[in-house]
Amino acid sequence: MIQRNLKVVITGGPGTGKSTLLEALEARGFRCFEEVSRSLIEEGKKKGMTNYFLEAPMAFSEALFEGRTAQYQAAENLPFQALKPIVFFDRGLLDVIAYLESLGQENTPLKNKARNYPYDRVVFLPPWKKIYHKDAQRLEEFEQADKLSQALWNTYSQEGVDPFVLTPGTVNERVEKLLNHLLS
Repeated sequence: MIQRNLKVVITGGPGTGKSTLLEALEARGFRCFEEVSRSLIEEGKKKGMTNYFLEAPMAFSEALFEGRTAQYQAAENLPFQALKPIVFFDRGLLDVIAYLESLGQENTPLKNKARNYPYDRVVFLPPWKKIYHKDAQRLEEFEQADKLSQALWNTYSQEGVDPFVLTPGTVNERVEKLLNHLLS
């Protein structure tokens, strides 16, 4: 029996259905933290940047890391919710490391800091071309999103994390499969 809130990261490349999954979980009463990078991307656009991450990867990544750390700490302070003892995150701290490494930029200090904020479970959504589409914040072509997905998998694996792979399906199928995995 779970005695505290579990911190669960939903990760995967762009356009794999993470936000849609989290919206469905939130609609069922689970506490969810949304993706921080979308607001940062919009801030960059206001400053005249087409792609904040590519134009200033370290500044973007440090701001993103700070935002995700704040989410983690906020989750730590949430009261235990016995009926729904899971807090979900749209991406985790290791995602920041994976994205930097996809550009060939290592950041050992950030990687070391990320180790101070362990999540209880990691759920990985694999690339899914059928649902992939670009939008105002998702600027990558599918092939680039696939490469980012591989970088995420590699980073989590190198840190000793064995992610649960949530295969494609309807939103309800994915929610049920995920909850059955986490609560069984």
